[in-house]
Amino acid sequence: MRLKDKVIIVTGAASGLGEAMVMGFVKEGATVICGDIDKKGLENSIKMIKGDGEMIPVVCDVGNENDVKRLISVSEGCGGADVLVNNAGVKQLTLVGEEYAVAKVPLELWDEVIKTNLRGCFLCTRFVLPGMLNRKRGRIIHITSGHGKKGRVKRSAYVSSKFGAEGFHWTLSLELEKEPVDSLIFTPPPGGVRTNEAAFVENPMENMNHDPEVITEPMIRLASGEGRNGGRYRGLGDGKGYEETDYIFEN
Repeated sequence: MRLKDKVIIVTGAASGLGEAMVMGFVKEGATVICGDIDKKGLENSIKMIKGDGEMIPVVCDVGNENDVKRLISVSEGCGGADVLVNNAGVKQLTLVGEEYAVAKVPLELWDEVIKTNLRGCFLCTRFVLPGMLNRKRGRIIHITSGHGKKGRVKRSAYVSSKFGAEGFHWTLSLELEKEPVDSLIFTPPPGGVRTNEAAFVENPMENMNHDPEVITEPMIRLASGEGRNGGRYRGLGDGKGYEETDYIFEN
């Protein structure tokens, strides 16, 4: 088992990409601290996910400081996190079923997307990092998308949050250059993944190319220690591996 004795925190763990990676981590022997705002979704996942590892659910809003501190404290009770996966994310489309041009984006919608996708990434990293540095081990993997590199009409909040996550990773990697902790970016393969957004896509089985499980094997490999600080990785469409698309120390 490639992840035996590892403690891994996954946010946004109750469905989609998060649930798929938790399933793989547990099968490989990890203790997985599963944070999600969806209590019912976490309860359903417990019934489905089996393996030699363990799934520990924590109801958590990653944009709430106290919730994040509680999430990290659970991992500390298990010996401390070896890996944090910043996966929790929302899109305006899945929140309200509609997309808006910049001049029409409701302020509360903008705030909700940025709170979850960017503030959540910061808070989880901020509070897990001291323990990792003290233990002299750890890696932080940020799940982003092609929207972190390219704009898209009527998705300003989501695109801005993902550009922000890319910049956050870049800065964090520079700060960790001489430390025994890594920051990595992972992006699902191009072509669309059938997650919650698929409900709003016409003919999702035809127009979105991948099921969430396409990231399971690549994420197991990255969580086990493959990859390097400052690396940006993209999953391959066959679900068997990944490629490095960027390395900040060569820029």
